Amino acid sequence: MAYIGLKHPVFAPIATESANSLPTYGAGLVVGHAIAANVAIELSDSKLAADDMLVEVDNSFTSGTITTGVDDLSDEALKAWLGNRDATLNGVPTIRSAASYEAPEGGFGYYRVRKKNGVRSYRAYWYYKTKWGIPSEDASTKPDGSIEWQTPEVEGTIMTAQDTANSWRDMATFTTETDALAWLNELANIGEPANKTNLNAAIASAQARNPETYTSASWVDAANALAEAVGVAAMPSPSQARVDAAESLLEAAVLTLVPRT
Repeated sequence: MAYIGLKHPVFAPIATESANSLPTYGAGLVVGHAIAANVAIELSDSKLAADDMLVEVDNSFTSGTITTGVDDLSDEALKAWLGNRDATLNGVPTIRSAASYEAPEGGFGYYRVRKKNGVRSYRAYWYYKTKWGIPSEDASTKPDGSIEWQTPEVEGTIMTAQDTANSWRDMATFTTETDALAWLNELANIGEPANKTNLNAAIASAQARNPETYTSASWVDAANALAEAVGVAAMPSPSQARVDAAESLLEAAVLTLVPRT
């Protein structure tokens, strides 16, 4: 297996972070075109010795850093990702950096292109809680008329979420690039919000049915589809494809219900 590409770095600010739960996120953005993503993980490395031997080792995650190279930092990325703010100077609109401004904590993701035995797949990563800093800058003139590309590298801290497992990252592997993009965009709330009207109507219709009037075997599929639909409807920003799929699954399960005789 080899990785041959890196694409679609996204960030979304944390909207809510409740105890024993994963964060929810506000509207996110694509922070630029990806050049690099280097992750360094710090483990506790705590060892317990007894009877002149090592008896316990704790290598649990404590924190990490992620360094991301992008082609450019847009005004939107500087504000939403790095905490800069709009300002004016001598009547001219500016993007201001200040010691009192803090970058928001938020989720961060990207996907890598994999190739194994000639087959491509797409592994996407989502870091639940990160915080980023303004990058250092290097500027130089063109040497001897040649071009020397100058691109920013942004460093962030990886933290754990407040769920019971202290989660810090999820990975998912997809057979198509479209699915990897959709997964990340859904997590980062990127794109048009889905229309849940038909899904909510299908849920209401299913919930109004009395399970006792149908055979147990036929109700199992409907109950599972209903639970999935309710979960999708509760998501803050599911993709339209996910909403439509949940609706179709529920409606199909309801149509196959068998009344008791």
